[in-house]
Amino acid sequence: MIHEAQVNLAGYVATDPKFKKVAGDISSARLRVAYTARRRDKETGEWSDGPTSFVNIQCWRTLADNVRASVHKGEPVLVMGRLQIRRFEDQEGAARTVVEIEAMSIGHDLARGVAQFSRTRWPSALVAADTESQAAPGPGDGAELAAGQEDRERPGNGAGASHGDGVIDESAVAEFARELGDSLGPESVVNPAADGTADAEAGVPA
Repeated sequence: MIHEAQVNLAGYVATDPKFKKVAGDISSARLRVAYTARRRDKETGEWSDGPTSFVNIQCWRTLADNVRASVHKGEPVLVMGRLQIRRFEDQEGAARTVVEIEAMSIGHDLARGVAQFSRTRWPSALVAADTESQAAPGPGDGAELAAGQEDRERPGNGAGASHGDGVIDESAVAEFARELGDSLGPESVVNPAADGTADAEAGVPA
């Protein structure tokens, strides 16, 4: 049994991520996220804001790299991670307690705006090492293994993301869009200007 407290948090980025390399070449990013609880008055039935809380978010490796490039102060985010409580002594010897979340995943809250996703591309050596580390296939796993191998070999795929240090591959995004258009057929292509998609992507209601 895994003993940990998992946390799902929705809030706004209160500080820009602070990025650094630790223990040689491990990416680390820290930021603060603010959230305000909503409360309903039982007598009047009206909703009001409660006190605003701030929590430290710690990110490691690939997540830290992507947060550094994607997340900025003031943006709405969703955070999934583990609750961590650290105790230490400050410079004056007083006992201190820090509550933070070690993030496993961070993304923009699309209920409050729009975002554009880009795949990351990893060095071929890392992809090959990741492929060799996979366990031998079991009965009935041949199709899934073949599909996974094909996906890892495709340029721009996020395989091996746990190794970190990736770069955005815009060509892979364009390739994916072409593949999607070919599979749907020309009759499925929609004119953005006709259905208000362009306005939606700009954050303006259609």
